[in-house]
Amino acid sequence: MGTIQSKLNNRSINNKTLTNSNYRGLFLESNNLAAVDEVIHLGHCVLREGWNGNFSSPIKPRLTSGAKVLDVGCGSGAWICEMSSDYPSSRYIGIDLLPLFPTTKPFNVQFIHHDFLNGLPFPDSTFDFVHIRFMIFDLTETQWEQFMYSELMRVCKIGGWIEISDPELKLINEGPVTERINYSFRRKLQSRGINPDVTLLHAQHFSSTPNISSPVHHEHRELTISSKLSHDKLAQSFTTYMLESYRCILNSIGHELKLNINNSNVRRNSLMNSIKKNNNSEHIRRSSSISSSKQGGKDAEIDKLLKTIETEFENYGTRATIHRFYATKTE
Repeated sequence: MGTIQSKLNNRSINNKTLTNSNYRGLFLESNNLAAVDEVIHLGHCVLREGWNGNFSSPIKPRLTSGAKVLDVGCGSGAWICEMSSDYPSSRYIGIDLLPLFPTTKPFNVQFIHHDFLNGLPFPDSTFDFVHIRFMIFDLTETQWEQFMYSELMRVCKIGGWIEISDPELKLINEGPVTERINYSFRRKLQSRGINPDVTLLHAQHFSSTPNISSPVHHEHRELTISSKLSHDKLAQSFTTYMLESYRCILNSIGHELKLNINNSNVRRNSLMNSIKKNNNSEHIRRSSSISSSKQGGKDAEIDKLLKTIETEFENYGTRATIHRFYATKTE
């Protein structure tokens, strides 16, 4: 491990670039980490049902015979635990800055609490399959370009596969209120160095990474956001996911929208300190839930806006696009 750490310490990238200040910022700002499990799990279910599977890379034969798999930003481990059940001959490692891992886990799964922007703590060419998703709001464009793609590639074996999944922030057929909220949110992301359209750049940046196969495979799904499609369980699940995501967004940009929300930076710093001191998922969830219950005053305003957003989804036929990109390491 000392050799790995030396490599990480010697990286040429500016330390200021490798900051976790944006990571899971929506949840930390709203001081509602209790919602992390629900939202991430909903997103996981939507991706799985939208593609009828947990991955697109042609890795199934290797998973069946026994592969080593890494899930970066694994959250509470929904994807990795399902994969471990579907392909029990393989071994799985999930890594995340927030230790929200399940208290019990499958025999072939390991979780690591680590800030991966300090470098993935594994030797070169360790994994057959490297998976990362839902990072559109968490990494700056510089972090993607100068670090993340190459770091994912570094730990992947030659002939192994890397897969990235992210949604587009821009919706199709947005209503006026939804458009206003998205505009404010885009500005906030840009102020933090996050490119709101980075999903559309994944293929370009990914393909320019050394030793990656060409072309980068790209699949996408357009999903209707409508809870009124009573026979479409995917649309219903996706609507719930979108509304819960917008709840987090509204917490994040409450000041810009003049909602009655307390100082989010104070709450974020307090919660980050709690995370650093207490590497315990139950403690974090409990602290988050207690803190969020004290906010009260803004809930009615957010609920009202969410109802308006949901109505616009129905009236305007709003749709969202989710993308998957995958490629193999050539040498």
